[in-house]
Amino acid sequence: MTPGNILAVATLKGGSGKSTLASCLAVHWRQTGRDPALIDADPQRSLLRLAARQGALGGVPVIEDSGDTVIATARAQSQAHAPVIVDTAGFRAPSTLAALAAADLVVVPVKASPLDVDVMVDTARTLFAARDGRRPRFRCVLTQTTRDSVIARHIRSELMAAGFPLFECEIVNRIAYGEAALYGTTPTIAEPRGAAAREIAALAEEIESVLARKGDPE
Repeated sequence: MTPGNILAVATLKGGSGKSTLASCLAVHWRQTGRDPALIDADPQRSLLRLAARQGALGGVPVIEDSGDTVIATARAQSQAHAPVIVDTAGFRAPSTLAALAAADLVVVPVKASPLDVDVMVDTARTLFAARDGRRPRFRCVLTQTTRDSVIARHIRSELMAAGFPLFECEIVNRIAYGEAALYGTTPTIAEPRGAAAREIAALAEEIESVLARKGDPE
């Protein structure tokens, strides 16, 4: 991870764990010696609310910017932090479209349900269409799954058939995420040897690998 890396976490449908994923990745990188920053570009202010709790997201700084200045904010923060993670609002929000254009990688959490996949297949091609000859670089990650379930395998197959790149790691539906959030932390802090912390670490490693291959086509 190098200075200048900007990640956007964006959803195609509510309830897929966008803010949870953004906070978990940031805390993991903080705990492993990096210096990440979070930008809360979501008017719901989920990250700011977490940072106000006892655990304060392990000391990860959270900057609020849900306006059209989010690109400038992200780039300014990227001079001192790596990575900068933008928790976006909705795809139709101007700040979200700006974050997509500025990001080195867009991480798209997709809840493992048929409705969520239908919405994604219907809308993602337009949202990730090339702008000025550059298509935002993105990867999907299945969230709230039951590991090795039939539905998770089926949805993974559907997404791949539709041409959407996927991370191998999945975020399993675990109570550890909600319990940690009660105290403003994540499983990396609350249960560092637990299964949830391990899957966060595995996803972070995959993200780092993708960012290292800057020339790879998407």
